[in-house]
Amino acid sequence: MSSDTSDQPSSALTAAVTNTYSPIDIDTGNAIDIGAPATATRRPAGRARIATLDVLRGIALCGIMIVNLPPIFDLGVLDESGAVESIRAFEQDFVQNRFFPIFSTLFGVGFGLMWNSATARNPRPRLALLRRFLFLGLLGAGHMLLQPGEALLPYAIAAIVILLPSTWIPARALAVSTAVGGALLLAAGVWSGGGPVIIPGLFLLGFAIGYTDMVRRALRHPVRLTLIGVLSASVSVLGFLLTDFYTRQLHLWITAGLGITMALGLVVIVMLLMLTPAEALLRPVFAPLGRMALSNYIGATLLIHAVKAVEPDLAQFDDHGGYLAGVLVCVGIMVIQIVVSALWLRFVGQGPLEKLWRLVTWGREGVRA
Repeated sequence: MSSDTSDQPSSALTAAVTNTYSPIDIDTGNAIDIGAPATATRRPAGRARIATLDVLRGIALCGIMIVNLPPIFDLGVLDESGAVESIRAFEQDFVQNRFFPIFSTLFGVGFGLMWNSATARNPRPRLALLRRFLFLGLLGAGHMLLQPGEALLPYAIAAIVILLPSTWIPARALAVSTAVGGALLLAAGVWSGGGPVIIPGLFLLGFAIGYTDMVRRALRHPVRLTLIGVLSASVSVLGFLLTDFYTRQLHLWITAGLGITMALGLVVIVMLLMLTPAEALLRPVFAPLGRMALSNYIGATLLIHAVKAVEPDLAQFDDHGGYLAGVLVCVGIMVIQIVVSALWLRFVGQGPLEKLWRLVTWGREGVRA
């Protein structure tokens, strides 16, 4: 199944988008041709799949896997001297709650892109999307048996409670309302210590970003992106200079806030790199992971448990409580998933769980459309 993943549409394409409503099928990346002119209540959406989003999603999956492995293997927090294990401390400062905000925001972005085309796919789009989130919740409930800290069930709940009702906001006020509401909810979530409570705010912010096609427009203004990156990096560095590890762990709002600023900085770096020759490396490596995010998220848990079944004690392989061995296990799983995802998409065109999820959402008629 073909998919155009260009980030920078040609001028002809831009003109076509301006005059014709051509929504994107977020499941496959293909344009949905409905032959209808744009209206005041339908925002024009780009024909091209935004590869940068897939790359960011793939990178976020890698970071989340590193966070998810230690609880599965019951790795200890302290070393023999009673201090926090050094790699564990590094993971807390630079991985924990750094990739999760990216993944959560991208979920909202995907919903925003999908909502732009939902009415073209189904006469009752909210019912279709409700099925989508209920199915995600069922997957999450099953996944929780293997990974207690999993995100799919909280995502499904937040989507049903927060995202779906927000679609009733009048189109003229939708972007502003979701952006402001998301910012307020995110601030409250950070102040309360982060974790799952930041999901609603990130979802709404992502919805506003996807609904307004902000990512594609941001990629056309690298100077503005750079300024945002410099600001987020400055705040992150200042936060680390003014606090130590134990202060950040004692006052969780600090590490939660740093998680947001560091995540934003990483997003900006990746977006800028996607405008350089580095895109030729980033896209083939991480985009397949991102396009099969659901399959790879659950697949990573299954592979981690498979490794645990063969060797349950990683601590015997290093002097860091098994954390170093755990990182190596994650790298090995990443390589496997990168190769398998690329081959799967090349010969099949869509991930197995993604295909099923799409069928549950739109039904056979919607899939054929």
